[in-house]
Amino acid sequence: MSSSVGPTVARERLRQRLRELREQSGLPSQEVARRMDWSGSKLSRIEKGDVTVQPLEVRALLTLYGVSSDSEVLLLTALARQSRTRQWYSKHRLAGDYQRFVAYESEASRISVWQVLFVPGLLQTPEYARAVTALSARRDLSDEYVTGRVELRLDRQRAFAERLAGAEPPRLVAIVDESTLRRPVGGHAVMARQLDHLLEIGRQPAYTLAVTPLDLARNPGLGGTFELLEFAGTGDPDVLFVEAAADTDDLTLDPALTAEHKEVVKDLLTVGLTGDEALEFIRAVRTSMARG
Repeated sequence: MSSSVGPTVARERLRQRLRELREQSGLPSQEVARRMDWSGSKLSRIEKGDVTVQPLEVRALLTLYGVSSDSEVLLLTALARQSRTRQWYSKHRLAGDYQRFVAYESEASRISVWQVLFVPGLLQTPEYARAVTALSARRDLSDEYVTGRVELRLDRQRAFAERLAGAEPPRLVAIVDESTLRRPVGGHAVMARQLDHLLEIGRQPAYTLAVTPLDLARNPGLGGTFELLEFAGTGDPDVLFVEAAADTDDLTLDPALTAEHKEVVKDLLTVGLTGDEALEFIRAVRTSMARG
């Protein structure tokens, strides 16, 4: 278990291990909180990953739990230190499951997106992003909320692009329904430029594009759209995120749900158009739009 991870994965690893060690020690949470001179809820929030914990506090907990391994003490204090570092998304002042989603996404090794309504955020052009955000939020293009969400989306794109130059570049698998490509969000000119962007992105090795045609008799993605985040080779749990209206987003690490949606991704890639076929399909839609 390496500590060379981002703050969100570091917090998740740390909180899991601290909970395991407390349970192994046989100490009830109320007793631990009393000995640490904490409120009754602080330990619970630490073990749920709701708050960070200082390295010195981690050392005190490990002493309380009877941990004498220098390597484990060093590892867990390093994770505590890493979990408290500020990241690029801190400036956006996010909260709740959406904040956790952005943080996890910025560390995932593979991002799989299934979308039937609009082009996935990591692939949107700025003008398309403004149009789709304004429409979904029922606000003007110049509204402060729309501007903030678009800036965040573009920052997510930049963060992903920067990671592509690293030693272990991430992968993005974007599966969209044909209706997404034909829906002229922002007008035909905006949509045409969005399709041009998809054709350019689709030639790059880090991106896999797939399209599910409307005439599919059995579309395995009818259960709803989602984004699945994986952390290959780390042992860290997959993350499932469902973005919904009115900030009712949902994020889960439940292994049964993430495994189920991983199968959905596989099925969508099996029945959908991929590779050159997907690009040719997008190109055909773009051509028909130009004629219109």
